[in-house]
Amino acid sequence: MDISIRKNEHCIIGLPRCDFVFSSTRTCFIAYGFKTSPMEVTILRNLLKARGIQCEEAGGQLAPGQNAFCQKICSKIITSQFCIVLLNHDETEGQLIPNANVNMEYGLMLGFNKYLIPFQREKHSLPFNVAALDTVKYSDENFERKAASAIDLAIEKTTQDTASSPVPDQIINIFLLSKKLIFANVEDPGEKNIFLLGSPFGFLLLNDFSGMVYHFFGNFTSLRPEVIIWRLKMLNELLNARRDSLKGRLELGIITPEQIKAAESLFVNLKILILVTSNDDKSSVLSEIENIKFSYALEVYSLEDMERELNRFK
Repeated sequence: MDISIRKNEHCIIGLPRCDFVFSSTRTCFIAYGFKTSPMEVTILRNLLKARGIQCEEAGGQLAPGQNAFCQKICSKIITSQFCIVLLNHDETEGQLIPNANVNMEYGLMLGFNKYLIPFQREKHSLPFNVAALDTVKYSDENFERKAASAIDLAIEKTTQDTASSPVPDQIINIFLLSKKLIFANVEDPGEKNIFLLGSPFGFLLLNDFSGMVYHFFGNFTSLRPEVIIWRLKMLNELLNARRDSLKGRLELGIITPEQIKAAESLFVNLKILILVTSNDDKSSVLSEIENIKFSYALEVYSLEDMERELNRFK
């Protein structure tokens, strides 16, 4: 299996390389004018949800203390499986004006070579610079039908491995409880700091029943094996870098010897648990991890493993 993945190495606004992975999530980013297309977006959300695709919108994201453009727009476009853009115009003093933000996001999608579905109402016209690009023209009466057909085709064209529908949270919670694990209280400042180490790569934080051993948990059933492997490698590098920095932090007086001791205990006992779709995905991940120096105990379960585990308690 070719485990190479395409990362975005060149930031378009001059920041350091972001390393977000193209098409790494089962999501669809929708660009639209908030005042011009509310009916269409409601329909699109429902169509995507019914097909197991998470809808991403710039207006629905919060990015406190972060670069809003990167976190709310650019990274979401990069990591999405495919994109949708609604090219309906704003009305100002009786004139129809193209929405600048929507067209900027459309340009990003084209520049990143994303699979995208452009929609526009029949009564509107396309700006000259995108008039030659294939666009789905629609009316209120036929939008849902045309959107459903276009989305089904997009999923067919962009699905690289068979992905299952998301596993209900209740089933995952029961599985984790069977492993004597519960979700950590990330409102606690100490546990929040640990959680924030794994969250950029999609990991949640768990405690064992004693509350002394932490697990990073990744529900990666919607991701391809090569993307999962990349996330594990990045988490491993981050944790090792933080662990290696402890001595320097002590010398600078940033932390105390007691805190060093607690941190070392955390790193020594830390475990990582992930859930993947199939046994083939599990084998791919474990095979690749064997080829690197992975520093933490790793448990990989497929959906079949989880089902077998839960059947023991019936």
